[in-house]
Parts: sequence; structure tokens; C-alpha cells
Amino acid sequence: MKISILIPVYNVKKWLDRCLDSLEAQTWKDWEAVLVNDGSTDASLEIAQRRAAQDARIHVFSYPNRGISVTRNRLLDHARGDAFLFVDSDDWIEPETLEKLVRVMEGKRCDIVQCGYQMDFGPVPFLRPVAGNGIHTREEALQMLVNNKGINNYPWGKLFRRHTFSNVRFPENVKGFEDTRTIFRTFLNASRIGTIPDRFVHYVQHPGSLTNCMSLATVYDMRRAYEYQENYLKKVLPHQHFDFNRNYYNTDMVIIYTLILFSHRKENPRFDPASIDWSKLTLSPILHGAYLAWLQIACLKMGWDIRKVLDETQWPVNADDSQKAASSSREKTAKPAAKRNRAR
Repeated sequence: MKISILIPVYNVKKWLDRCLDSLEAQTWKDWEAVLVNDGSTDASLEIAQRRAAQDARIHVFSYPNRGISVTRNRLLDHARGDAFLFVDSDDWIEPETLEKLVRVMEGKRCDIVQCGYQMDFGPVPFLRPVAGNGIHTREEALQMLVNNKGINNYPWGKLFRRHTFSNVRFPENVKGFEDTRTIFRTFLNASRIGTIPDRFVHYVQHPGSLTNCMSLATVYDMRRAYEYQENYLKKVLPHQHFDFNRNYYNTDMVIIYTLILFSHRKENPRFDPASIDWSKLTLSPILHGAYLAWLQIACLKMGWDIRKVLDETQWPVNADDSQKAASSSREKTAKPAAKRNRAR
């Protein structure tokens, strides 16, 4: 099985050599690395071309800057392998990554196989939860994805058979969280999804990472991505129930966190809460209390009256009121602005 390793490149001169070193160290040798340079303004293109001259398996293509979705779609267009593995150019992978993923894919007849990852903050890694060894149907895997049970929305850390990307493209008209709008759709083209616990991917954190420069608008984009995912799954799998309440809770908490740490009164920030059915959340009273406590801090900073905020947004003060709030939740998520006043 030939693997296409798909690498978007944009201003990563500090990390690109390490990424490519990790590919050349792979114990599985039948691979090609496809690099698409997205208009880098540093020496990234020169580094990529130098490495391509040294290893015939590395192929470099360069275009004017268009963003990550266009770049990933171009990577898919250039890939010639039987299966795809995305690797971000500032990350790196362990030497046995390809071999282990291929063995599971071929031996267990999987269409997608996901490994684990760790976040590298300098010398101290942060080990992320893993799904363990398992073979799942597409419905089981989607439930794990939606419920954050070890399967994630990231394109990297997964080996995809080519056919899982049939009619699947990254959306080029959105600014962020394009992976949340895309990767779950590859699961719909799969029959069997495998998971392994090995943390093969080193997800490197640095000041330029998206996760380290979140804005309020970015977090609202995150919620819209979850709404897109939920509505899409409802349409194509109408007999399956997918519970997005925890995703909306987590997103609201990040919105409140962003209000507290990064927003200012003069910016006239908006708090637009999601419709959450609190009765569906594990440890709901604790989560509800934490939500209210953090929201109170945000209100104090912004000069808002928390009771007025909750009343104007039609948001339940008590967890017992959650059913009332949830009764109009999912049907209205596509256009909440027309139905709800906003706290400013």
C-alpha cells in the first residue's frame, strides 16, 4: 500500500526540516510526501525544494496564498497513493506511525484508522485521551466523535483510504474549523473505522498556532461548525440521535473565557449563548454552576447585569428550566439571530 503524506506549508521554516526528518525515518518505506506551499513569505519553499532534491519521494507544489482549505484540497488533487495521511508541517510523527496504521488498516479491513497524539509544549508533553484499540462501524465512530470519546475532528492522526474522500472537499468559503465541517463526512464513506492508543503524532504548540490566538469571532465560528455538523448528520442519518449538548456547552465556556481574558467593553462584545439541554449533560448541576460563575465574572468585567443578560437571551437560570430552553433548540440553531435578543 502506497501512502500519500499530505503536508500544507506556510511560513514554517523553523519546523519543516524536523517534520520531513520524521517522514524519512518511517519504518514503512512505500510513501510519497506531497507538499503544497501556500504562498510562504519565509524560506519554507526553499527548504521544501531542497529536501525534494534529496529524496525523490518528496513532491513540492507552490501557489499564491489561499488559506488552509484550498491548500488541503490541492493536496488531495496531487495525491497518488492508495491512502492519505495528513501531517501539519510544524508537527512530526513517530517512526512506526505509517507501519502500524497500515497493518491495522489492511489486517482489520478498515477504511480509516486513527492513532493518538500528544501536545508538545516544549520539553513537557500533554498527553491527550485516546480511544484505545477498537474497530467501529461508521455510526459508532460518529457517536464517539460527537461525544468526544477518543475520536476527533482533526484531519491529521488518521489514515484514510482514498475512497473516503470521494465527493468530500474542505470548504473554501469559511475562515476556521474547516476540519469540523469535513472529516466527519469521510466517516460516512467508511464501513469500518479503527482506533489505536499509540500517541504517534506530536502536535506542536507555539505562538502561531490557531489554538493560541482565539478571538470571540473565532469561537462563534466553532459553534457554527458544530451546528453544520449536527444538521448534516440529522439529514443523512435521520434515524440516529446525536447529542451535541456537550459541544455547545464547551463552546459557550470558551466564549465566556474569551470575554473574560481577551475582550474589552469598548469593543461592544456580544454574548449569544447556545441552546443547551442541561438534563442531557453528565454532572449537570456542577457544569451549570461553573457556567453561571464564569458568566458572572464576564458580566462584571463588561458591566452587564447577569439577570438581565439571562432574561434577554431567554437562557435558563436553573438547570430545571433546561427542557423549556431545549424545546426550541435544534430547529432554531440555523438562524438564532432572528429569535433572540443579544447581550451587549
